[in-house]
Amino acid sequence: MQRYRLGRLAAIVNMVAVVVAVVISLVRDSLDPAWTVVQWYPPSRFADETSLLAVLGGLLLVGAVNSWMFWQVLQGPADAAPLPRRALWLRRLLYVYVGWLLIPVPLPDEVGTAFDVVLWVPIVILFAQTLTRSGPTFRLILVTTALLSTALPWVLEAVPPDSYADWAAPVLSAVSLALVAAGLAWFLMILIAQRRDGRWTRTTMVLGACQLAVIPVTVVLNQLVDFPESVVLSDLLDVLVVFQLVWLARTARELNRPSTAPDPEPLRSPRLLLALMVLAPLAVIAPEAKPHMTYTWLDADCSSIPLFADTPPQDRRRVYLCLAGNGRSFENVRFWSGGGRTVTDQQLLGKGWKSCAAGDGKVRAEALVYLCPEVVARDQPDLLLTAAQLRQRDAKERARRRQEVADEAAQYVSSCRDPWPALRTSRQVTAVHLPTDWDGYHIFNGRAASLEALYDENIESDSPLVAHGGAAMVSTTLEYGATCVTVKVLRTAPPTRRKGWDDVVDADLVLGSGRVHLKGRGIKVAVALPKAGKYRVRLHTRTLDEGVGEDLVVVFPTS
Repeated sequence: MQRYRLGRLAAIVNMVAVVVAVVISLVRDSLDPAWTVVQWYPPSRFADETSLLAVLGGLLLVGAVNSWMFWQVLQGPADAAPLPRRALWLRRLLYVYVGWLLIPVPLPDEVGTAFDVVLWVPIVILFAQTLTRSGPTFRLILVTTALLSTALPWVLEAVPPDSYADWAAPVLSAVSLALVAAGLAWFLMILIAQRRDGRWTRTTMVLGACQLAVIPVTVVLNQLVDFPESVVLSDLLDVLVVFQLVWLARTARELNRPSTAPDPEPLRSPRLLLALMVLAPLAVIAPEAKPHMTYTWLDADCSSIPLFADTPPQDRRRVYLCLAGNGRSFENVRFWSGGGRTVTDQQLLGKGWKSCAAGDGKVRAEALVYLCPEVVARDQPDLLLTAAQLRQRDAKERARRRQEVADEAAQYVSSCRDPWPALRTSRQVTAVHLPTDWDGYHIFNGRAASLEALYDENIESDSPLVAHGGAAMVSTTLEYGATCVTVKVLRTAPPTRRKGWDDVVDADLVLGSGRVHLKGRGIKVAVALPKAGKYRVRLHTRTLDEGVGEDLVVVFPTS
């Protein structure tokens, strides 16, 4: 009796809280208090766009149904003899499952689904073992349909959709529909077995049968109501799950009632339940005249898009949908239609075919090439090249530019003179640097790692020579033009000579490779050193004329 009193108390408290919350919502002209108390979560943004009085009326009805649910779920068990071990465990698991469905637990979707499967599988097995008036064949079918409709959908959802082939989509739709039918068949068989067993009251079986009416009722009402009222109605219709909760609770409570059923009768199903089983799938399946719309572009991964020529023909339409639906890169495509509805794959393809035929440019060529390459090739043939062809073309272009720079530098070398002829050495070379946008050249030990280390330091200095480790950067005062660069390697430090030079600066370098390298636009030389080690680099710079400069680089040991 204590549980029965607890049920009545819970129903009264819940109904009082609902009424108070509705009154507060009316006073404040806000749906938040009533919706939060009744639904246990805040309302969606579409709820504010509907009639306040209509939604509050629906919440009062939902609150009354929830109160009735609390009264039914928290009733005590029927007075009878102790339960067998299997039936006792079935009752415990049923009450745990009712609590799991009733009390919201903030768990990730994957964890919640796994817990639901782990909890429900032993329940269906114990159901088949507890129903005393069912034969072995009936029990085998009961367990098979339950396991298929419970575990297999979870396995199918765990597999990423990208791993399926194109032909697998209709097969998976058919399998999903078959699994739904298997779940309905299992529930219908349970109701038939409960009726034949005799322990459960007619009220319990009627409440269970009401679950089958939930699917067509929900679908029909959502079809009759327009957006956004249909969204609010779907949230309110979540209250229909109370039939499942009450049926589970009453099934657990009446497990220890004595069985009054006669010997097993031939398997028959009530006409009403059979009609519901037939009509429920028909209510879900759309008519053939309605087109089947898909939205694959919403979940497409556009982070790595291959070039058209490198994309297999069967994947080009998928790549087009990915690019055309990405509004951030292709803003000329409207991927939201009137009324705020998402554009379908078919609409995006229609836009593409229309642009192919009209050539209006509403869809960018980078996406349109995957639909009609022959049209795009007339204006942008480069979009039809493979990645290897583009790399080969770029390499040829870079080689051509390098040769042009080398030829131009060779023309200037003949006019360069030795800026310090008295400072003789056998290790010297003259080259020409051709600056562009004030870009300088490097003096280093020949290792790319030394240049990377210099850039990583990000040294800020007004000096024309900045050094770090085994590399140095030489700045230039020329935006464009030519600079004659003479490199002299000495065994001892020469006297400092500043007369006639704009700047004379020194820096230390570690030249462990035994050579000093100069690299820039038009300049690429290397001079041998007496030995590897630490050296002092002295840079002399001056501007001879507009667009003409002269540098002298003297390298000598630090000691």
